[in-house]
Amino acid sequence: METGSFFTASALRFTPMRRTLMSFVTIGILFVNYPSDAAVDHAPWQTLLTQYVDTNGRVAYRDLQAKDATTFAQYLMTLTQARLDGLSEAEEKALWINAYNAVIVSGILQGYTAENILKRKRLFSWYALPIAGKDRTPDEIEHEILRKKFRDPRIHFAIVCASTSCPKLRAEAYVAERLEQQLDDAARQFVNDPARNRIEQQQIALSLIFKWFAQDFIEHAGSVANFLHRFVTDDKKGIVERLSGDPEYFTYNWTLNAQEGQRIP
Repeated sequence: METGSFFTASALRFTPMRRTLMSFVTIGILFVNYPSDAAVDHAPWQTLLTQYVDTNGRVAYRDLQAKDATTFAQYLMTLTQARLDGLSEAEEKALWINAYNAVIVSGILQGYTAENILKRKRLFSWYALPIAGKDRTPDEIEHEILRKKFRDPRIHFAIVCASTSCPKLRAEAYVAERLEQQLDDAARQFVNDPARNRIEQQQIALSLIFKWFAQDFIEHAGSVANFLHRFVTDDKKGIVERLSGDPEYFTYNWTLNAQEGQRIP
């Protein structure tokens, strides 16, 4: 499929609620021909994450926009033309995880944040980019595809809503051949991060992710405690075994996960 044939006048329109294409896509990219059967290549996304995400999962948004907008736009074009037929489950799951994170980063580069209720609605429910030939919002990717189709609660630690209390954005793309290890590692890091979950003899305070999506963890492991037990370090296993009832939860911090001086105005 030629990019020019997909990005019609209607696809390029901007509405108050949804934008279907990043404003910084260069005109030249719109006329590059891509083979219709091109495999999904996450290498450009890997390069961007390695370059602009630090060890704390914070993003140099301004630098990405200033230096690598074209590379990012090209990766988004790859996601636009992705074909789901013929993909293995791991390939498709990796595609949707990367797509969610890329759509969120795209929204931030256009000035969206999740820092209040209305802004979260605009970013998660209204902002959209074409993925696999159809406009997709972050909410649709998360709830209608990743949660419903794959029923893997580890995805909650892989998709990142660009906020301080979210899981850290990994400085690498998710790929099918290492997906199980990557998802286990993402869950392990999140569960054992004291800034997000405090699991101590004197106190257990969990991320609100475990409250909002409790049913996902219960369906998968029988209980939130059972899920935690799989991923906590050995010194915490006895503590979570005693977890019962409704624990305390940290207040969710929606502040943008930007590196210092890297917010988009």
